[in-house]
Amino acid sequence: MSILSKTWLRSWFTHPNIEFKYPYSGRNLELVDTIMKRYRDEKIPMDKFELSYSFYPQVSQPIDKWLDIVLQNGVKYLFFEVHNFSLPIFTILAAKSLTELVVDWCTLMPISFSSDVTNCNSLRKLSLTHVKLDENMLQTLLNCCPLIVSFIFHYCWGFKKIELTLNLQKIKSVSIKSREQNELVKIQAPTLEHLTYDSYLWGKLDTVECQNLKSLDISYVRISDEFLQNLISGSQSLKDLKIRNCEDIEEIDSSNLESLEYMGYKIPKLKIARQLKNLKINLQCFSSLKAAWFCNLRKLLSNSISCPEISLDFSQCNGINLTDLRLHQEVATPKVDILNVNCTWTNGQCRTFLDALLWSCHPRRLNIQSTSATFKMLH
Repeated sequence: MSILSKTWLRSWFTHPNIEFKYPYSGRNLELVDTIMKRYRDEKIPMDKFELSYSFYPQVSQPIDKWLDIVLQNGVKYLFFEVHNFSLPIFTILAAKSLTELVVDWCTLMPISFSSDVTNCNSLRKLSLTHVKLDENMLQTLLNCCPLIVSFIFHYCWGFKKIELTLNLQKIKSVSIKSREQNELVKIQAPTLEHLTYDSYLWGKLDTVECQNLKSLDISYVRISDEFLQNLISGSQSLKDLKIRNCEDIEEIDSSNLESLEYMGYKIPKLKIARQLKNLKINLQCFSSLKAAWFCNLRKLLSNSISCPEISLDFSQCNGINLTDLRLHQEVATPKVDILNVNCTWTNGQCRTFLDALLWSCHPRRLNIQSTSATFKMLH
C-alpha cells in the first residue's frame, strides 16, 4: 500500500462527518460497527452524524451503541431516520455539544418522565418529521430546548394541540405542517420572525405577542378577517404574506406589505396603499361561472396599483350574461402583466367566457391551458 493511500485511508477513517444510509445487510452492519468502534476507541471527534435505516427489532442494540458513541464524541449535527425506532430523545438532549437535531420517522412515546430531565442549551435547530408523540412529550421537549432559533414540525401525529410559549426565548423561525384534524396551534413568541403553518385539515391558529413577525405563510387554516387584521396591524415588521385556501378570509389589508401571494376559492377584497414588490393571485372557481364572479374579479384587480401575475382555475362554464357585465363598468378595465387560465370543464364550448374574462382585465400576456374546452370571441 502506498503512502498516499495510507494517508487517504487514515483521513477517511477519522473524518468528522459520517453518513450511513440504509445499511440493510448483516455485512454492512458489521462494517458500520467496525467504523464506530474505531471512533470510540480513538476518541475521534464528530461534527456530523447521519443515519437512515429501516428498523428491525434485532438491530436495536447496535443502533443504541452507535448513538452512545456519537454523543460521547461531541457530535454537533445529528440526523436520525430509523422507522418506528423508540428514540431516547432526552439522552440525546443531554449532550452539551449538540446544536442541530433532525429526527424523521421515529417514535417519541411512550416515555416515563423524571425530574432529572435537563435543558439542552446548546441546541439551536430542532426538526421533527413523521414523528409519533403526544402533547406531554412535545411540551416537555420544547421546554428542554429554550434557546432554539428554528423549529420544524412536519406531519407528526398523536396530539391535538401545539403550544409555543415564552419559554422559547430566541425562536425566530417556525414551520408547522400537519395532517391532524381540528388541531389548535397557539404561539406566544415576541422574537418570532418567520411562521409557516400548513394545516390541510382546517386547524386553528392563535398567536399572541408576535410583533416582530416578518413573514407569514398559512394554508388551510381557520382564521377570521378580524384575527388576520389584528395579526397584521400588531406586526408592523410583517412584509411577506402568503395565504392558501383559508376559506374564512374575505378581506386582506396589505397596506404595510411588500409581497402578497393569495390562493383560494373566494375573491377577497384588497386594501392596498402602495405598489407591492410582488403580488400573485391564484383563484379557483369550482362552481358555475356567473357575471357576478367576473365583476368581483374586476373590483379586486382595480384596487391593485400593479398586478404582475394572476392565475385562474375553472372547472365549470355556463352561459355568462354579458349585459350584466356592462352594467358594472364604473372603473377603467384593470391591467395585468400575465394572466394564466386553466380550464378543466368537459362541456365543450363556453361562448361568452373569453369576453367576460377580457372584460374583467386586460392582460399583456394571456396563457390558456385546456384539454377539452373550446373558445370563441363574440365581440
